[in-house]
Amino acid sequence: MATSVAVPASLLEDIFRLVDYLGDVSDYDYLHFHKAGYTPQFEHDTAIWELRLKIKQLQSEIVDNYLLTVDGITEDEMDALEEWVFFKGKSVYDNPYSLYDGSGRLMDFINGSRIGSEMVDELLRFHVGAYNDIDVGNQDEDLPF
Repeated sequence: MATSVAVPASLLEDIFRLVDYLGDVSDYDYLHFHKAGYTPQFEHDTAIWELRLKIKQLQSEIVDNYLLTVDGITEDEMDALEEWVFFKGKSVYDNPYSLYDGSGRLMDFINGSRIGSEMVDELLRFHVGAYNDIDVGNQDEDLPF
């Protein structure tokens, strides 16, 4: 069952403000090389720092809204999600197995991790089962070579 989530207007405003900010940073018509003390590298570094700060401010809200859409999240899944997003800097709308859904869209972290874990379990079950089915014969016989 799909869960509907209402996105707060303040989050959307922050996202649009960030998009406008990116447009402003990429517009090089405002550079003033003739002014004393102008350093383009300093302005670039400051813009990148401000962008990272704004993304980190939005990140916790994005995670909170994402968690509203996922049912039955376990403590281990929550720990893995926090490591994925906050320590590795990845998105909640990406997964460690790079799995896609039936419509060709990248699966979110929790659903991708759940399906990826099931796939790994099936693979291990297959290989262990195939190994157990192999007839190794009598272990006491001498090897022919």
